[in-house]
Amino acid sequence: MNDDIERSRRRISRRRALTLGGAVGLGGVLTACASDSSSGSPTVTPPTSTATSAPTGAGSTVADLLARAPQCALSKEETQGPYWFDVDSIRSDLREDRPGTTFVLALRVQDGAECAVDPSAGGIANAVVEIWHCDAGGVYSGFESGSSSGPGGGPPPGGGGQPGASGETSDGSYSSGDQEATPTDDGTYLRGAQTTDANGIAQFTTIFPGWYPGRAAHINLKVHVDRKTVLTSQLYFEEVLLDEVYATTPYNSHVGSRTTNASDNIYDATGLVATAATADGYLGAINLAVDQ
Repeated sequence: MNDDIERSRRRISRRRALTLGGAVGLGGVLTACASDSSSGSPTVTPPTSTATSAPTGAGSTVADLLARAPQCALSKEETQGPYWFDVDSIRSDLREDRPGTTFVLALRVQDGAECAVDPSAGGIANAVVEIWHCDAGGVYSGFESGSSSGPGGGPPPGGGGQPGASGETSDGSYSSGDQEATPTDDGTYLRGAQTTDANGIAQFTTIFPGWYPGRAAHINLKVHVDRKTVLTSQLYFEEVLLDEVYATTPYNSHVGSRTTNASDNIYDATGLVATAATADGYLGAINLAVDQ
């Protein structure tokens, strides 16, 4: 295991995490959004803008990538997996000094009925997009002991109908009633949520996700509207990009056989992220059509 990955895991605690990355209460974010909307200006989700003119090293913008991504394909409902819990943290930067390639991810949440008529329409403002994924070594925060080995990242903690479910349900500022897994440690790196702006766009800064045995590389996500989860799904990447990223440090210290998209029994093309290289990593974007 890469020494930088191991050292950073030891430095992070859940208590510290909630003070990092601009974590703020959902109420404060929605108040800011309402204030921006009433002034007629484009809504900005603190602390970073989700403006579609965000520059990248290759000249691509979020708008360019959203136009390239699948248009208004109803996002497939998929398992939340064994490593979700309600971290209840609104923040844009999820890294917590995790080593890895910088990855900026923009997600546009759209009403499926509206974008079916006009692919650029139907953006849902003030939805909450939540993402979580493993680090460069294939480990999930909160479950370092359980996700570090074995097919699918090791045996899921807890029990119940949902893999990894503890019997507890979420009751945070943006999620209510979803079954949670019980964390085995207090880490929260590479987890968090953002509210969508007036165009339905939320944006995160994270690292490019690693992989673990038995699954294709992916990012888990939930979309919440009025504390109700309207979509649970997963995001994927082109194989050429995965090969490129995983040949670099610290990813190349993770040895073993990686599962490809074609070999993964959960992979679905509606979750494929459009990407472009930037000066310091990659920009990714995807349209998420939901049925409210």
